[in-house]
Amino acid sequence: MSFIFSPESDEHSESKPGTENVSGSSQTTYSYDQLKSKSETPVTGIDFKKRETYLSNEEFQRVLKMPRATFYTMPKRKHDMLKRKADLL
Repeated sequence: MSFIFSPESDEHSESKPGTENVSGSSQTTYSYDQLKSKSETPVTGIDFKKRETYLSNEEFQRVLKMPRATFYTMPKRKHDMLKRKADLL
């Protein structure tokens, strides 16, 4: 087990194998089907305004058609447009 420092929260979080978000810190990932706004099996206990952060890197690229780094350099209005199109908002 290892601990990772998260600059966004100034807290330490426990690392889980196979889970990583855009900032490199640990985070559980969920399937696109679970994260969609109109999912039949929705995930609970997540930040619904940031559903895309819970996608794996591969699924992020497949669903939003670009790498995370590219997505996060875009203006928020474009994030929202792409997330609506992917049913993540």
